[in-house]
Amino acid sequence: MDSIEFQAVAHDGVLDIPAEHRQRLDGKKVRVLLVDAEPQKGDINETLFARLRRVKTQGPADLSTHHDAYVVGEPDA
Repeated sequence: MDSIEFQAVAHDGVLDIPAEHRQRLDGKKVRVLLVDAEPQKGDINETLFARLRRVKTQGPADLSTHHDAYVVGEPDA
């Protein structure tokens, strides 16, 4: 499956397909994925580290202090 990426502005639920792609897509069934191209208000000044702090992980409670034992596979870890 070929993919085409372009930016468009939605008007009353309608997106205009750029002229260079219209003939190729005319009459074809397509799958559409919409992604908001404008940054969210809270995301503008947020650093990568601030975002990483919100990531939730699963693992043992002492993973940060005994990570070497878990990586190597020590039996008492």
